[in-house]
Amino acid sequence: MSKRQYTRAEVKELLGALERQCREASKLAQLAEHEASKHSFGAYRDFRDKVGEFQALVILIEQRMRNLVDARSDDLRDQFEKLDTVMLALLVRASMRFFFVLSANPILPMGAREIFVAELRSLHDAAEKLRRPNYAGKLGPELERELETASLILEEIIDKAPSLLNFRG
Repeated sequence: MSKRQYTRAEVKELLGALERQCREASKLAQLAEHEASKHSFGAYRDFRDKVGEFQALVILIEQRMRNLVDARSDDLRDQFEKLDTVMLALLVRASMRFFFVLSANPILPMGAREIFVAELRSLHDAAEKLRRPNYAGKLGPELERELETASLILEEIIDKAPSLLNFRG
């Protein structure tokens, strides 16, 4: 059975959707930072949901680009990697700011355990992506430091509340 092949137009349409997701996530990240200072974390969850939608779309686009009818795809790949890089930078910065606000809060919000588990995975995935040859160096040393800072802040929060991450039960 042969795999379905996709046209440039189909991939470009998905790239347009990816760009819209990126813009929406950027707005949600700003709102999340503003609301985190008021000890409200609903906006951050909305941001993370949007990032999840973006990541699902990334998977679809990668699959379609592997099965493109037209052999010429460098421009599509460049556009895709640019959007993915923008989202990765947005994710790292939003996480760092969220964790910073959270680390200053002596009382952790309901659902903090779920947030920590998801964020640990997300930061690990971001770090892994940064190591890929096609992403290495594109984000710059500042963003790599922010990723490290976000990880350190998250570790500090976890150290303050180790019972949140009791995986035995």
